[in-house]
Amino acid sequence: MNLLFRYFPTGFFLFIAITFVFSSANATPTKEEKLEQVKKHVAQYCGSCHKVPPPGILPKKDWPRVVKLMAELAQERTGVEFIPKLIIQDITAFYYGSSPEKLPTLAYNNRISPLTFTPSGIGIKSKFPLVVKIQPVNLGINKGTEFLICDGEKNQIQLLSKNNNGWNEKVLAEIPIPVNTHAIDYDHDGDMDILVSALGHYPPSDVLAGKIILLEQTKHGVFDKKVILENIGRVVDAQAVDIDGDKDLDIVTAIFGGRNVGEVAWLENMGNGTHQKHTIIKIPGALNATPVDLNGDGHMDLVSLFTQENEAFIASINDGKGNFKPVKLAQAPHPMFGSTSMSLIDIDRDRDLDILFTNGDNFDLQEDPKPYHGVQWLENKGNLQFAFRDIGRFYGAVNAKGGDIDGDGDIDIVASSWSNYWEDEKRQSIMWYENIGQEKFIAHDLVNRPISVVPIELYDLDGDNHPEIIAGVFRATALTELVKGNPAKKSAAAVDRILSIKVTSQLILQ
Repeated sequence: MNLLFRYFPTGFFLFIAITFVFSSANATPTKEEKLEQVKKHVAQYCGSCHKVPPPGILPKKDWPRVVKLMAELAQERTGVEFIPKLIIQDITAFYYGSSPEKLPTLAYNNRISPLTFTPSGIGIKSKFPLVVKIQPVNLGINKGTEFLICDGEKNQIQLLSKNNNGWNEKVLAEIPIPVNTHAIDYDHDGDMDILVSALGHYPPSDVLAGKIILLEQTKHGVFDKKVILENIGRVVDAQAVDIDGDKDLDIVTAIFGGRNVGEVAWLENMGNGTHQKHTIIKIPGALNATPVDLNGDGHMDLVSLFTQENEAFIASINDGKGNFKPVKLAQAPHPMFGSTSMSLIDIDRDRDLDILFTNGDNFDLQEDPKPYHGVQWLENKGNLQFAFRDIGRFYGAVNAKGGDIDGDGDIDIVASSWSNYWEDEKRQSIMWYENIGQEKFIAHDLVNRPISVVPIELYDLDGDNHPEIIAGVFRATALTELVKGNPAKKSAAAVDRILSIKVTSQLILQ
């Protein structure tokens, strides 16, 4: 059974008195008949390729432009005038008349946090930080802590390591907009290689700029760059796993693409460094292709979160031979939900994997942070059934990780934001959600500066059995201006691009 998320901000669906423009040339219908006819048009045309968006998800002023853009997109995809002009007028009037003047504002968090956090910068600084990914690894190159960094500013894979002399950074490879890494001994020669997902191009588009690249460790700390697949849509995830049970490593990939190009696929390892691509789901907007034996049959399945107009979790169930059956696990209530990330974690500690996810993408039709952005999870009920559970609303939520932050034995959540009302210093770039028992969460402020954080990891840096928060700064709004052709607003002085945030004190609340 598919799951529909139930959360909506209060007051979103209050209809107000409206004036409609109607296309009917028949005898004058009653107001109720007119409304029903327009609702049918909305369902017919707005629901033809995605869920019908409720009027309350955007302010009144934006609906005429959004309806026009959607009509143009429908015409582009079909090659014909998909929605008649007079019906577009009716639909525009419906959404304009039924939507609020402005969206509700998220309240400030005024709770006293039981924890005090101290951030400190690590690694080099930057005037235009675009850290896309941070991954804890053990490549065996250095003694001590190692992180792989995907740097979208410099187009590099970097190794950030710590030893007795402090933090050091080493460039491992130059790659066009690397966004994900997977460290694994891919060639079975006893050392760790790195599988890299290369986006290749920033704004969502159908340009074939994506690549899957293997950094093969040929000798200690030296990597040879090999292109596994290129001339494909924008790649956001690639992981090595045996899909067809033949004891070698295949590759699963999420090709986000753009409007029309995109898919989830697997690359069959044919030997001698060659691969054959098999499409699993041909839909653009996939954020990930996460391997997991979801149904317990011993075969690696995949779970993917699709964005764009789909906004759905789709499992690809593997028969063990590389043949997949797609199963929709859950879907957001509307096409502007703005999904941004998902990860698998046993939040309720019942020995199965739940889905932790965020929504906070507003770099599309309307760029204001939305009050329905936030953090939530899908509880695994077994037999491919999941139940929606809310954690908290958070403007521009882009990433979330689970771990025991306060040392009480349960899973707390840390989340980051890349889009917020940054001129307001009360708005946070990182928040943490305290699990107060039975997976009930309360929000606490954590960091408000630097602004715009994307990757976060929980990792015990100092061996005290308490995780630090490792965070990367990604100036999303500045990047958006650059993509639009406007000058990039770089910092006047170099700023920290990677943070280590440590719990430094704990308050016992009575």
